[in-house]
Parts: sequence; C-alpha cells; structure tokens
Amino acid sequence: MTLAECVLPGHPDKLCDAIADRIVDLACAREPRAMVGVEVAVHRETVFITGCVATNPPLTALNLEDCARAAFRAAGFSAMVLPDPEHLRVVTDVRLGPLDADTSALRSLSDDQAICIGWAGGRAEDRWLPFAHRAAWLAADALRTLGAPYGLGPDGKVIVQSEGGAITRMSLSIQHAPGVDRTALFVIARQVAAAAGLLDLDRVSVNAGGDFDVGGPHGDNGLSGKKLVVDAYGPSVAIGGGAWSGKDPHKVDRLGGLRARELALRAVSRGIAKEAVVSLGWFPGDREPSVVTLRMDGRDAPLRLLGPADLTIDGTWRELRLGERTYAPLAARAAWFQGAADS
Repeated sequence: MTLAECVLPGHPDKLCDAIADRIVDLACAREPRAMVGVEVAVHRETVFITGCVATNPPLTALNLEDCARAAFRAAGFSAMVLPDPEHLRVVTDVRLGPLDADTSALRSLSDDQAICIGWAGGRAEDRWLPFAHRAAWLAADALRTLGAPYGLGPDGKVIVQSEGGAITRMSLSIQHAPGVDRTALFVIARQVAAAAGLLDLDRVSVNAGGDFDVGGPHGDNGLSGKKLVVDAYGPSVAIGGGAWSGKDPHKVDRLGGLRARELALRAVSRGIAKEAVVSLGWFPGDREPSVVTLRMDGRDAPLRLLGPADLTIDGTWRELRLGERTYAPLAARAAWFQGAADS
C-alpha cells in the first residue's frame, strides 16, 4: 500500500514556491550565472520575501513585488477571488546586488552541502514515477482544469491510496464559493477521479473535513520549500532533504536533483533496469559530487553503465541545458510531470 498527495497552484505553499521561482527566472534571464537563494512566506494579503539575489543588472524591490503579484494572478487570484494581487502587501528583506567576477567564478563550486536522490521505475505511462504519485498529480491537474468552468477556487488538495497498481481510495479537498451546490462538487469529483483512473465513486470522498469556502493564504499560511516531497517522488521514495524553489540552477540542491533524476531515467528508459536510484553527495567547495552511487533493481552498480556524464556543476548545467529552462511553471505543481529532466 502506498500514499501520495498533490496540491493546486493556489495552495499557500505552492504560491510561495511560484513566487520564489519567478525571482529565479527573472535573475537568470539577466545573468545565466546569477546567484539566487530566496525564501517566501504568505499569510492573508501579506507576502514576505527574504534572501539574496546577485545578478546583472541587479534586481530591485519593485521587481520582487512584481513577481509576487504575477504569481498570485497566475494561480487564479483576483479582485473576485481573494487575496487581490493588486492589493498585496509585499515585505522584502533581500540582499540585492550585482554579480561580480569573483562570485561568478565561484558558481562552478558548491556553496553548500547537499544530498540529491534521483529515482526512476514503474511504467513508462506513469513517466517512470511511483503509481500513486502519478495518480495524485493526474487528479490534481484535472481538478485545476475543471475549476474555472465550475467557479472553483484556485486552492485544493488530493491524497490517494493505492495497492497493486490500482487506486483504492481518494480524497479531494475542493475550494468552492460559499453556499455551493454540493451535488456539483460530486459531479466534479467523478470527472477528477476518472482522470486518474478511478471509476468507483464509493472510494472517493469530497471535502470530508467540511466546507472549503476559504482557501489560499486566507485559509492557511504558506512557506516555500514545504512541498518538497510532492515536488520529488512522493513518500515512497527517499529524498535528499533540500528544497529546490528559490534556488538558481547552479545551486547543487536543484542541479544535483535534476542530474540524479536524469541518470536514473537513463537506466529504466533504456531497459537496463526496472528500478534505479542515483545518489549524489555534495560537500561545500565540491566542483562535482564527492559521493556517487547507483543502485539498479536493489543492487549496487557502476555509474559507467549509464554512459558518459559530466557531473561537474558547469558540465551538468550545460548538458541538461538548465539555463534554458523556466522554473516558475514547474513550481506551480510537481516538476516531473511537466518535462523537468524528463526529456
């Protein structure tokens, strides 16, 4: 039996991730080697942004504020669905400055420690991800897509239980307008469950915790990096522990996680193994990971079986074309389902 969950872009934690990664995208568009390390918190109409950004030309506090408002709009908040992006209070304590030559050169070295796990297994139709994790995402994506026609709010959550490659239970938390016709919610639930492959509505619960007419930052506070298990492989696969959102793609938490996933995918997509786990261990000052392990189908294996790979920071950034990606769209939900390191 396995469990997995997914949340919608209007969930407070995912809002924070999206804001943080809009800042990453903006800084890296100005300077490919930009240094970004930011964290974001939200509560009601207030957004707190802290950290450091070094790029050329430097960002301004107004740029950060624009990123916050844009993330709220993209998630579906408006004057009609509060909080209104135009009336947010954005509080910043971010060290903003240029990226000097010395700092740029140091981007080739790890500025922190990190343990990065990459996993691949299961079925190609599940994108080589755990079945429950994939099912939770499919349900959440269907809920997001159906939301606008039915007037749903941008917040929402899904949790699924699976056994033997089949969903045995699903719970949907659907943000709705006050006084909604609950029959409509079950009509939506039927479509959402079907999108994930569950046709038995007796196995689906809807808003079992009560009405969900207050959502987003008005319903709960949020913090970037809290949904790192949702962003990775769900609770059935170990994670290294470092969040990705708010970190530029030279930082080894993010870069190492993407590289480890890419290597694991090589093993299963080429038929070398049914399941692969790649672990990369970075120590401060490393140019490439000090520790590299590969386990295929439960046994240790040499990494050379997967073909050549430049594991240096610069080599991974170049080979995976990390400078050509935008990260905010990936932060809105779960990264793997939208192409990150899957191509």
